[in-house]
Amino acid sequence: MISMYIKSLEQAAYSLKDSYEWGKFVIYIEFGDDNFATRSVQVYKNGYITRYDREHWEDQFGSLPDFRFGKTWIEHWGNPNEISQNQFEQKWQSAEFSIPFKQRNRSPEEPCLWIQAFKSGEWDGQS
Repeated sequence: MISMYIKSLEQAAYSLKDSYEWGKFVIYIEFGDDNFATRSVQVYKNGYITRYDREHWEDQFGSLPDFRFGKTWIEHWGNPNEISQNQFEQKWQSAEFSIPFKQRNRSPEEPCLWIQAFKSGEWDGQS
């Protein structure tokens, strides 16, 4: 079940990913009822768009956010702006036509590590 949709403030480029040269980005996120991201879309200054979900959660350009929404989320990403499901879906669909979508590497075979830890009760991460 989906709990909310947000748009972040502008974020600094990922320093350890191939998207670093693309510049800053804004991230659009769909959260599940476990308060983890179920899908996300990153829209970069240069016009490129990437997207991630719990099946394709990481590649050479970025990854699905591994924070749960809460106090630590707000400290890291800033206060989000809530958006509509329709606004999110428009960004999600537009990512299919961006160059990185066609160039992205396969995601790791295992499920999202943080989701596995949370479901197993071993989560000691952000709250």
